[in-house]
Amino acid sequence: MEKIRLDTGITEVDGLQVLQLAGEIDVYTAPQFREAVNAILNTGQKHLIIEMSQVSYMDSSGFGTLLSATKRLRPSGGAVTLVNVNRAIERILRITRLDTIFQTYDNVEAAVASAKT
Repeated sequence: MEKIRLDTGITEVDGLQVLQLAGEIDVYTAPQFREAVNAILNTGQKHLIIEMSQVSYMDSSGFGTLLSATKRLRPSGGAVTLVNVNRAIERILRITRLDTIFQTYDNVEAAVASAKT
């Protein structure tokens, strides 16, 4: 059985690092996802912006990583922001009420603008 890969990258938009993801986030790729998230959080950036247009699937291990990041960021007034979430992941966010915890945007520019206010 072949494991689905997760590609991660960091770009900078208007002075903020944005995590770019492509692939699936599951039990196999969760450690790589967590490492990419921590790479940004360890810089001291208060807002974690994740561009997810190329993410086809995310299981509970991915959502757990997002919740852990939220717990780290909230004391300093930060937040986790998801950009271009697909319909399946958006549905899971609504069903689990995680949509009340994570901000979602249709484009990176809007997410960055929100983080800067």
